[in-house]
Amino acid sequence: MTQPKSSNNGAMAALIAAFLGWLFDGFEIGLFPLIGKPALQDLLPQASAIVQTQWFTVIIAVFLVGAATGGVLFGWLGDKLGRVKAMTLAIFTYAIFSGLCAFVTEAWHFAGLRFVPPSAWVVSGRWGLPWSMKSGGTRTAPGSPA
Repeated sequence: MTQPKSSNNGAMAALIAAFLGWLFDGFEIGLFPLIGKPALQDLLPQASAIVQTQWFTVIIAVFLVGAATGGVLFGWLGDKLGRVKAMTLAIFTYAIFSGLCAFVTEAWHFAGLRFVPPSAWVVSGRWGLPWSMKSGGTRTAPGSPA
């Protein structure tokens, strides 16, 4: 059984969009170690270098926990809302929380905005959902009755 051509093109477009999203997420992840410390120096001008470094490591750890959380959350949302809606939500969430990072005034604001999407939840959500759309994955869990 073959899929209609338009359905296959839409799935491929979603996969390409996800790949480009991951490309830019990877760029952001690679850029953060370069700009994170100078940004924290601006946010915490009176703090010692040790405190700034501690905040830097906390922000990276929070980001990694957020990435793991995002895999679970967006996988669940993909099953509940549908993959296209979940991916759209992931992209909007990414845009909103990335933009909010420009307005942080405290280090903990920055940590919170790194946990919620900029790359954390969206990295996981934007990759798994399009792959399942491309492969024609079902909405039911493996092993459950269809």
